[in-house]
Amino acid sequence: MGQLVTLDDIQKAIPAKGKAVTQEAVDIINASLNDPEFQGESLLKTACIYEGVLKGARATMPEYLNALRFCAYISTEQSSYTEAYKKVFCERTFVKERREAPSDSQKYIELCSAASRYRKTKLVVDVLTASQVPLDMMFTGYRYKAIGVLAEIMQHSKYDRDKINAAKELLTATKGPDNVKIELDVGVSDSNALEQLDEQLRSIAAKQKTMLEHGVSNLTDFGSMKVIEEFEEGELVND
Repeated sequence: MGQLVTLDDIQKAIPAKGKAVTQEAVDIINASLNDPEFQGESLLKTACIYEGVLKGARATMPEYLNALRFCAYISTEQSSYTEAYKKVFCERTFVKERREAPSDSQKYIELCSAASRYRKTKLVVDVLTASQVPLDMMFTGYRYKAIGVLAEIMQHSKYDRDKINAAKELLTATKGPDNVKIELDVGVSDSNALEQLDEQLRSIAAKQKTMLEHGVSNLTDFGSMKVIEEFEEGELVND
């Protein structure tokens, strides 16, 4: 077990919310010291890393810490929102009354619904979005190369079945998160070029999928847009 933190420790670590720190927040962090999920990186350190999420958020420190715990548990519970929710709010009467309920019972359904609603809250969405930014930046180039491969299969595969499947995958790959917006100071500017590319690929995939499903197998003369063949370091390379 690590060294217990104090109210003063948290106020110094997260000065922006120093005045909002309560004993409840201290207790949550100290309780996490025995949690294997936070053995590698303490909950307090994680709270400091994603402190930017609190900017403009109407959330108390305990609410913020619980959102961090929920997001951490998702990764160890095979993305089960319900199991993560049960861990975070295990002391709540609502959870206690439903924790051991059969999976086909009304109580379990209510627990799953509560977990799903919590996953969609702005605080949780913002934490998850912020945690994905480094990976998104690291693999942007590979992502667009993969999209280029799907576009190539969609147009030039031998079998219509493969073309349709590639079109479906392309529609999914170029679809951004629904209603997710977060302000992050990561030192990069927006790129309209990538947004336009996504839109173009979605349009091509949707129209060609429709044509294929209606029995049109020759797509060589489809439209005037050309398939993007190669991307390097996340940048568009023209044919």
